[in-house]
Amino acid sequence: MDPTSQGFPPIGDTYSELPASAPAGWYSRHRGKIYPALVFLIYAAWTAYMSVTNSWKLFCDYWPASLTMVLGSFVAGATAEGGGAVAYPVFTKVLHLASQDARTFSLMIQAFGMGMASIFILTRKIRILPRIVAWVSLGGVLGQVLGTYWLVMPSPYPKVLFTFVTTAFGVALFLSTYVLKWRPLPGLPGWGPRYRFLFFGLGIFGGTFAAQVGSGIDVITFMVLTLAFGVDEKVSTPTTVIIMALNSWVGFFLHGVISKDIGAMWNYWLVAVEVVIIGAPLGAFLTSKANRHTVINFILALISLELATTLWLVPFQNPTEVMVTFSAVSSFAIAFWLMLRFRRRLKPVTA
Repeated sequence: MDPTSQGFPPIGDTYSELPASAPAGWYSRHRGKIYPALVFLIYAAWTAYMSVTNSWKLFCDYWPASLTMVLGSFVAGATAEGGGAVAYPVFTKVLHLASQDARTFSLMIQAFGMGMASIFILTRKIRILPRIVAWVSLGGVLGQVLGTYWLVMPSPYPKVLFTFVTTAFGVALFLSTYVLKWRPLPGLPGWGPRYRFLFFGLGIFGGTFAAQVGSGIDVITFMVLTLAFGVDEKVSTPTTVIIMALNSWVGFFLHGVISKDIGAMWNYWLVAVEVVIIGAPLGAFLTSKANRHTVINFILALISLELATTLWLVPFQNPTEVMVTFSAVSSFAIAFWLMLRFRRRLKPVTA
């Protein structure tokens, strides 16, 4: 069925694809060289810095960051969960670093890892929703500022809420895919001011959450696109990768230039950045070629691992922690239920 007959914009307008009749300019001829050129420049600059500052010895003390980001960078490019979805729980639960340090590292490393994955996505013309990227990212700037300086969540609530929010999402994703079996849609019908307002507000909320744990604006946007609008995961995933990359750069700027509170996270970043600029684009490439059920199963496996480690490593002894967690999970469960109801009304067609 023609997507335009269902109220969807034409493919060339909805996704990052040039019309077939577009003239072959400089970008069209050389876009395939942009990513490898940037990789070469970053490696050259990184190698020079490590040599001049005699920083190679950092690998002896901070090698866990390199190892963590082997998986983390792949996850960042392959799923709607940023590299912080791996780095944050490992740093807080295994390495026992402070939540704010793990958050800052996640933003720093995603700025380059997911940034390079975004370059790969755009130059390879992998399908995205550019208007979603624009409006969520605009709201995300405000959300990052609010979450960094005013709406700060005390420990241990960030890591606990992050776990159970993603778990609730996993449950909803499982139901919509394997129980309801809705056919994925190519985009959002009837784009207009209401969508601009919705996704700008979503960006504020997601950016505030990302300011606490280093990721989240991507997961929250993915939830709405997938559950409320039924957008294909292979389209919503690269869309949210770019959103998280842009939001990470905002967070990196706030902590590195404004607050100047990066501290020891700079050493962790130095031993991991050379990993993520390869791993994240690799994840994006493999996802673009994979079956959508493979992508979904991979996401569900990661969410299950995150839930298991939280239940194992994080004690729930404070009644306030239990109450806050229960309230947050209940709120998101209601939100997911409402999104699924909206999705049923939007397109009541099953696969």
